[in-house]
Amino acid sequence: MRRLWLTTLLLLCSPVWSQTVVASVEPLAKVLRSLYGDSVTVTTLLQANQNPHQLAFSPRQVLAVQQADLMVWLGAGVEAPLAPLVARRQGSSVALLTLEGVRRRDGGHDHHHDHDAHASHDAITDPHLWLSVDNMVLLAGAVGQRFPAGLRPGQPQQWQQAAENQLQAERERLAPLARVPWLSYHQPWGYLSESLGLAEPLVVSEQLDAGPGSRRFVTLAGQVRDQQVRCAVQEPEARVGLLKRLCPDCYVQPLDPLGRDSSQQEYLPWLAELSAGFAQCLRAADQG
Repeated sequence: MRRLWLTTLLLLCSPVWSQTVVASVEPLAKVLRSLYGDSVTVTTLLQANQNPHQLAFSPRQVLAVQQADLMVWLGAGVEAPLAPLVARRQGSSVALLTLEGVRRRDGGHDHHHDHDAHASHDAITDPHLWLSVDNMVLLAGAVGQRFPAGLRPGQPQQWQQAAENQLQAERERLAPLARVPWLSYHQPWGYLSESLGLAEPLVVSEQLDAGPGSRRFVTLAGQVRDQQVRCAVQEPEARVGLLKRLCPDCYVQPLDPLGRDSSQQEYLPWLAELSAGFAQCLRAADQG
């Protein structure tokens, strides 16, 4: 009886084991949930109503970054507002852009003026790195090495193999549609379309907050007509009316590159959802 009492007392006095992993964006959180399941608490820093291109963090978000046992983010090159918060952390962090072998795409050019008033143009990285399955396989391996406590049995190796297998299957499924032209308001899909073997889209606007001018609109309308574009992928920030005027015969497929509108909590089911969305749009265009 005395031994049972001592054991119970020790259990009551022992701290509850609880680990928290914070991901900067939801797709990274989806990968982490796949690796850890319910053994750790995975939270997403960027909220659904926040503009990822104009980040400002609340005191609660700042505290979440500081207190997380592990912080997983894209890196200072594409998440500059987050860099000072991560630099002040005491715990471990994994930045995707610092990993050897990460796939980067050119995201256009950053325009700024130097002191002698001459404009300079620096190539920037397309920030939608999570849409490269190869990048997520790389990230899973790095996270598993940096923070092995709480991993599901066989992880991250099982997930990495499953991701590679699924990507191959999705590519084969979409192969008959690989040359079908399509339209995108913005272009967040480069990593994914490259992974899936799809054609590069006709892009309406390089900036989410600026539509095409009248000359650009006329040029785009001609390209839509000449290329017989019948599929338009609509991101949440896209101007729907403009898309419909530009391509009135298009099948419009709403898709969110950040996964904010998806009920899928893990990455590979979400990948299947995105692939199915592209297949539906491209197939409708091909049959139209």
